[in-house]
Amino acid sequence: MSAEQEPDDRGGAATEVGEIRQPATTSAKRVFKVVLTDVGIPYLVYLLLSRIGLSDVFALAAAGGVSVLQVGFTYLRRRAISALSVLIITRFSLGVVAGLITGDARMVLVKDSIITGSVGVVAAVSLLLARPMTYYIRRDFAGDPGSWDESWARSARFRQVNRVTTIVWAVGLIAEATIRIGLAFRLPLDIAAIASPTLGALSILALVTWTQWYGRRTQESVRRDLASRS
Repeated sequence: MSAEQEPDDRGGAATEVGEIRQPATTSAKRVFKVVLTDVGIPYLVYLLLSRIGLSDVFALAAAGGVSVLQVGFTYLRRRAISALSVLIITRFSLGVVAGLITGDARMVLVKDSIITGSVGVVAAVSLLLARPMTYYIRRDFAGDPGSWDESWARSARFRQVNRVTTIVWAVGLIAEATIRIGLAFRLPLDIAAIASPTLGALSILALVTWTQWYGRRTQESVRRDLASRS
């Protein structure tokens, strides 16, 4: 790798500028692919199963299972599981339990919001820990996770950027969960089944877009901080 390389906003390997190793950028393409497949494909499965007569509870549970299968295939290919994959599996497992115990399809929808809100709370609490939650998720989408660990250890500015990102995600997820719970109980089930995950996807896309913008905006200040500590 040459000593003068520009940061790659599309994601990929870590970059070096004047022998200073920069954290690899997260890939928007990878993130959007995960979000779309986690909502679009499961919803199509739900529509198909509900139209052929399967109960709404089991149709929604089976649709969530599609996400788990995708996580499983990814693990078999890469022999690794990301922080986001853990959240997907947790959401599915709790949703199935809630739906089967209550027999209420709306509970399968509400559990997504409860879990989303819980993730928001966990993100807020993680600010008190050594590294905040979104640091690990963003690092999983970077082409060179090791560069993130190195930048975290060396750059106070990099640590600040990740903590600010976690704050924004915590607030956004808690707000999204509150709105989705209201929609689940106020809208007809067939409408709520698409409105709830759609709102969730749009919220995630908005947060991802902001994160990408904020990352580019602060990239130069992180580079300068790393340079001052080299």
